[in-house]
Amino acid sequence: MKSFIKRLFKDRHKTVEIILLDDTKPGQDDSYRLKPNSLFISFTVLSVIFSIIVALVFMLTPLGGLLYNTDEVEIRREIQGITERILSLQDSLDVRDQQLREIKEVIRLNQDTTLAIDERLSPITLSDEQNISTPLAQSFNSLNVFEQFESGNLISVNILENAPDFPTQAPAQGTRTRGYEPSEGHFGLDIATKENEVFMNVAEGTVISSSWTIDFGYVISVQHKDGLVSTYKHCSKLYKSKGEKVLKGDVLGLIGNTGISSTGPHLHFEIWKNGVSQNPLAYLIF
Repeated sequence: MKSFIKRLFKDRHKTVEIILLDDTKPGQDDSYRLKPNSLFISFTVLSVIFSIIVALVFMLTPLGGLLYNTDEVEIRREIQGITERILSLQDSLDVRDQQLREIKEVIRLNQDTTLAIDERLSPITLSDEQNISTPLAQSFNSLNVFEQFESGNLISVNILENAPDFPTQAPAQGTRTRGYEPSEGHFGLDIATKENEVFMNVAEGTVISSSWTIDFGYVISVQHKDGLVSTYKHCSKLYKSKGEKVLKGDVLGLIGNTGISSTGPHLHFEIWKNGVSQNPLAYLIF
């Protein structure tokens, strides 16, 4: 058979006569004339047509699912995407839980926090030789606070707690794009502005959290007097670290567009009192 096909291919441009011999019918042999070239072309065309028909059948009928299940591939892709998002959200929730634990601990203890002295408070330092008779000053003396001032080591976070911090100027200049909507899960105020613009601390306090989260990007929280905590989200950069003493008007960082829940360059500002969210507009002057 192989030699026959080779012979046909060799004589493909000629007319070939094929004689079929039947031993059971002597003298009744059949003969056929054909051109091998036409035979090869016909066979090729029929093969292409057959391949196209088979491909269409598998593409347009459920038979295609037997070879390639597109629905299953799409489902696997969606499952993979959901899994990655769940892992990201879990990381964000872990960080948020840690921040809430720190805030609750500060509120529960309700005590002053000691930390490194800020050079801007150096004029407040007093000498032990001064004659101060107030109960507060005597308690400072008993704790050697004045010695700590002079050595530049420690200062009480609430030393200026009588300062009238609120209401105060907004932490950033810009356009208010979304307000306080706790029923919608939006516990703060959005201030839209250019990316990398600075934002200010609204009141004296202590930084209790300064970190990165998946949902809100760079986030910083400051503890103030009377159980108040201010939080700033979607920052592009933070200038203060946990434990630092900050005064009203201090630059805390730069406004950004970070975190998967951000919809553009803006500062998300929140106020919490004793663990309960507050409407920031009640504390700000625009």
